[in-house]
Amino acid sequence: MAPAVQALAPRVLQHDPAAIAAYDELVARALSRMRAYRPKEGGALMALDRLLYANRPELLDDPDFPKDQRVHVLDRLDKLNEILGIYDTFVSLTVPFVEKARRSTTKVKIHDLASGHGGFALVLDERLGDAVEVTASDIKDEYLELGRVAAEQRGRDVRFVVQDALSLGNLADEGIDVLTCTQTLHHFAPGMVARMIGEAARVARTGIVFVDAERSYVAIALLGPFAAAYGRSYAFVHDTVTSLRRMFYEEELALLADLAPGLPENARVETGFAFPGHAYLRIATSRE
Repeated sequence: MAPAVQALAPRVLQHDPAAIAAYDELVARALSRMRAYRPKEGGALMALDRLLYANRPELLDDPDFPKDQRVHVLDRLDKLNEILGIYDTFVSLTVPFVEKARRSTTKVKIHDLASGHGGFALVLDERLGDAVEVTASDIKDEYLELGRVAAEQRGRDVRFVVQDALSLGNLADEGIDVLTCTQTLHHFAPGMVARMIGEAARVARTGIVFVDAERSYVAIALLGPFAAAYGRSYAFVHDTVTSLRRMFYEEELALLADLAPGLPENARVETGFAFPGHAYLRIATSRE
């Protein structure tokens, strides 16, 4: 961890607003320096990436975006995740921690952060059944309400709660084994992601799984036309392309984990690339 960031960490952990602002600025600068680096052997590709990255809001980020269109976009996203095997990937990345946690408990507690309408939380409950107890949380209750309706329709016992993903101290005594966050990281600024990593790693007894699509022209070239044909709406195409321009690379997630405040000393960090085009960060927090 950079000395300046390390010096701010104690105050960031106390949620000091001034320290958080300074910390987030330092993290943003560190990530900007990484994005500005152009290795000689990949200069042309790196230059293309500079043109690709754009931090623009999605229509789903707009509180005035009509609810019926919001529901349509989320429904299309869920079905796309099923068709392309994306949910399969998320589950496969989570299962090793679930199996590890089951050595010491019969019911593994999983908490899905920034879960939105709880699409992945519902899939986890369906796929893993009696082995897990799943909670989905988000800062916006309107999304959670969509999840509650879907859970009732699908007969799933998933709990939906309002929770700030950047302040998880209230979860410390809940005995959560695994914390996940999927398809959401690009909605957060770099400093926020780093802080969320630290918060989650301190709460999870076994490990955390953070995964999102990886920024790529190839992904846009492949998914753009598919989204247009499948989504049948401007909103779905707009948010698909906008999201893919905001995503992180695997190496960027590794940097954010390195800068995360309060990461447990025993934490073991792993990053990688997963089918069909996702970067993931997994942190083992148990001492086994």
